[in-house]
Amino acid sequence: MKKLLCVVAAFCILASVVHARGGQSGSPGGGATPVKEFPGGWKPTGDLSRKVNFTMATVQTIEGYNYTSGDPYVKWWSDAFNYTIDVTSLTFDNWAENLRIWINSGDMPDVAVFNYIHADMAGFVDQGLIKKFPDNWKQRWPNMARVFGRTSLGPQMEKTFGGVYFMPRSRFDNNIPHDPLPDHIGFFIRKDWAQAVGFPVKTIYKPSEILEYARLIKERDPGKVGSRLLPISSRAEWAWRFFVQSNFAHFRTFYKDKRTGNYAWGPASEEVLPPMKMWYRAWKAGLLNPDFYTLKDLEDYDQYRVGGFSGGYFGEGTTGHMYTAASNMTDSLGLDPEKAIGFATVVGEDGYFHQEDLINFWGCIIFNPNISDEKFNRYMDMMDFQCSDAGYLFSQAGFEGVDWRQNADGSYASLLSPDQRLAGSTGKYPGMGYVIAVAKLADDFSFDVPSTPKVWRDYSKLTYKERGDHSTLDTFTPTDWVVYTHDSPSLRRVPTDLSPEFSNIITSATSEADVEVKWRAWVERQRPLFQPVLNELNAKR
Repeated sequence: MKKLLCVVAAFCILASVVHARGGQSGSPGGGATPVKEFPGGWKPTGDLSRKVNFTMATVQTIEGYNYTSGDPYVKWWSDAFNYTIDVTSLTFDNWAENLRIWINSGDMPDVAVFNYIHADMAGFVDQGLIKKFPDNWKQRWPNMARVFGRTSLGPQMEKTFGGVYFMPRSRFDNNIPHDPLPDHIGFFIRKDWAQAVGFPVKTIYKPSEILEYARLIKERDPGKVGSRLLPISSRAEWAWRFFVQSNFAHFRTFYKDKRTGNYAWGPASEEVLPPMKMWYRAWKAGLLNPDFYTLKDLEDYDQYRVGGFSGGYFGEGTTGHMYTAASNMTDSLGLDPEKAIGFATVVGEDGYFHQEDLINFWGCIIFNPNISDEKFNRYMDMMDFQCSDAGYLFSQAGFEGVDWRQNADGSYASLLSPDQRLAGSTGKYPGMGYVIAVAKLADDFSFDVPSTPKVWRDYSKLTYKERGDHSTLDTFTPTDWVVYTHDSPSLRRVPTDLSPEFSNIITSATSEADVEVKWRAWVERQRPLFQPVLNELNAKR
C-alpha cells in the first residue's frame, strides 16, 4: 500500500504540472511545448531541445498509425521527449525473419523489438550487428537497470556476452508472482454450461476432468447449439500443450534427466506417450474440434467467445484476454460474462502443475550499431522514465483525472465508460500498448489496472498463486542455462514447432496402439537430428 500511494502521489505531480500549464504538453489535446518537469521527480540525462526522428520495427502495432501524434497518449511522449517516430509494423509470421534479414544486411531501423532467439543473438553480438550499451549505462539509467536485473535473462546474458546488448522487456517487476515464472495459458470453461450439467466449476482441473466436462455437454447440449457444438476447441498448438505439456514440463525442449544424469529430448521421451493416447481418445470421441489441426490463430478462441458454440478453449489467459473474452460474450452473445466464463489452471494427471520457467521477459529492445549517440541516449531516457513508478503508471493507466482516479483506500478506479477500452485499435488511445519506450510490459500492472473489472484481475492473481502452490521443482523447473545458451549447427536443424507433427500422429492413427507405433517411428526418423545435440550437451556435463 505504501508503494502504491507513492506511485499515485508521484503521478499527481504530472496532473498538477499539466494543470498549471493550462493544457500544454502532457494533457489530452495539448500543444507542443516540451515538458519541463516530469512526474515523480524524474529527470532526463540529456538535452531534449533538439528534435530527433526514430525509425522502429516491432509487432503488436497498428499498420499505418501515427505513433508521433495519432492520439493524446503518443503525443504526450513525442512532445515531452521532442521526437518523431516512424514505426514499421511486423506480424507474428514475419517478425523473426524480417528482422534477421535487416540486421544481417545492416539495414535495421534505429530501434527494434526482437523475439529473443539465443543463436541469432549470439551471431549478432559476435558480428557487431547490434549496439553494445556503454559500460556506465546502469549508473546513468538506474530505473532501467533495476528492471533489467529482474528479468533473469539480462544478467545471465551479460555474463555470457561480456556486456549488455539489449534490454529484455520485463513481464513483471514489483508483482513477480512466483519463481520460476508461470505462463498465463489456461482453460476457459463455459461456467453456465458446466452448472447446467452438474459439473463442478473450479480453478484447477486435470485434463481427464475437463474431458469429462466435454463428454457431458456433448451428450446434453446445454447451450442448445445443435450440430455446431464443439465441446473443446483449441488449435493444434494449444491441443498439444493441453494434453502433453500439462503432464510433462519438457514436452518440446532438451533437458537433463535427473534419473540418468544425461540430457534428453522431451518430444522423444516416454513421458509424452500417455498424454498423446489421451489426446487420441478425446479426438476420436468427438470431444475436440474435429478439424483442430487446420485452425488458424484465434479461430478456436472465437468459437468460444464470439460464436458461442464451444464449451471450452485452452490458450492465452492473461487478464486482458479474460476481459476481451468477457466483452466479446456481451457484445456477440448478450451474455453476462461473470456467469458464463470460468478460467482454470490445467495440472497434470499427477495433480501437479508442469512447466519450465517462462523467464521474466518477452521480446528485447535492440539498437542499430550506427545509431547516433543523441538518438540512443534519448530512447534510453524514454525507457528509463517508463521504468520509473510514475512513468509506468502513465504507460498503463493513462492520464490521472481523465482516465483514472485514486480511491480513498489508495486503490484505482477507472473513469472510462463501461464500454470503453483504454488501448488497442478501438481504444481511446490506439497508440498505447507495446510500442513507445516499453521496457516494462503490462503484466506487472494487470493485477491493478482500473479499466479491467476486478473479477478478471482476481482470476489472474489466483491463477499465478495456484500454479506455484501445486508444483514442485521437478514439475515446475528452473531454467537450465546450459541448454538455453547452447548453440550449434546441429541444434539449428532440430525442429521446434512440433504441433503439426504430433497432430498428424493423432489424426492418422487407427488406435491407441497405433499412436505408439507411429510415435516411435517418428522418434527414430528424428534421431539423426536430435542425437548430435544430446552428444554436445552431454559433453558439457
